[in-house]
Amino acid sequence: MAYCVSCDKEVKTGKFCNTCGKQLIGSKAEISDSISLDAGSDAGTTSGSTVTALWAHLAPLLGAVAGLFTGGLALLLLWLPGLLIRNSLKSTAFDKRHATESMNFQLSLLLYVIILLPVALLTLGLGAFLYIPLGITALVFNIQAIVNANHGREYRYPLTIRFVK
Repeated sequence: MAYCVSCDKEVKTGKFCNTCGKQLIGSKAEISDSISLDAGSDAGTTSGSTVTALWAHLAPLLGAVAGLFTGGLALLLLWLPGLLIRNSLKSTAFDKRHATESMNFQLSLLLYVIILLPVALLTLGLGAFLYIPLGITALVFNIQAIVNANHGREYRYPLTIRFVK
């Protein structure tokens, strides 16, 4: 049986809460033994852990901005910070979950951009306007992930293909 910190209730099956969609953690008894469940609790993450998880989402955002000014080649490597953090020996489980989410999201975005490329070419450039809502959506999701990582909460990107588990 797992426990949802957000809803403050125990859930019988699954990895995610049926009510709020947040990732579940161990049983309530295990949690109360290791951390306090007061309102200011961050579900067992430390400040160093949230900083690394924050960078898993912030680095691709900064890389995307740099890629826009350097010709776009850097946009192909936005998944790399997630891979590096995920495979780091110093990363906590919290860091690795955020890094995996970030990496999956960046790989999904890369796939969406590649899929839209023929559409843009076949429509003589008019399909290129589809990149604008894709970019705005990616920016909003990325900012949400940064805020959640900074507060020590789990975050799952919507519209993401789970390439890496």
